[in-house]
Amino acid sequence: MTGLLQKDLYLTRSSLLIVLPTFLVIGIGISVLSTTWVLTVLSTVMLGMMAISTVQADKSSGWQQFSGVLPLSRAAVVGEKYLFYLLLSAAGLLIGLVVGTAASLLSGRGDLNELGLYLTISVSMALLSGGVALPVNILFRAEISMLGILLAYPLSAGVFILLNLLIGQREAVGVVASVLGVILYTLSWYLTGRMMARRDLT
Repeated sequence: MTGLLQKDLYLTRSSLLIVLPTFLVIGIGISVLSTTWVLTVLSTVMLGMMAISTVQADKSSGWQQFSGVLPLSRAAVVGEKYLFYLLLSAAGLLIGLVVGTAASLLSGRGDLNELGLYLTISVSMALLSGGVALPVNILFRAEISMLGILLAYPLSAGVFILLNLLIGQREAVGVVASVLGVILYTLSWYLTGRMMARRDLT
């Protein structure tokens, strides 16, 4: 598992050098128009998407077929993708929190009462979208995988809208969405691992 994580980290290392400065420029611009805590959501989503991109990189390089002859279960290979997604998303959350706090202190505009809300939005967005985008990318061909990525984030935003209509209290919506995200992500991890274990790689 450690070797698989190192492989994916190597795949994303050069992209991180581009994504992080881009995040800072875009994030600072957005935070001027909105709350500084939106940076936590932006960075969590951006780094999570990088983890998803490693699935297609494995397919295009033929590594997915090669892994079939390694002493690794297919469930373990799938599990590494889900774990790597969580690690990068957590790193994005931490980076966004640090940058958002710095921007809040410098601008004097950040409301600490909103921090909890945006943390739960970041967590739930990552889990809900990852729970959809990862299995679609792992199980299907590139065209469908791209569609899955495009739909995963609007669908997770749709969950927020629906919960807000049903509950009406923002803080409660964030907590409920996070719980739903944990459930969806866990089920997605388990079911995708089971499906890949039964599939012959060609």
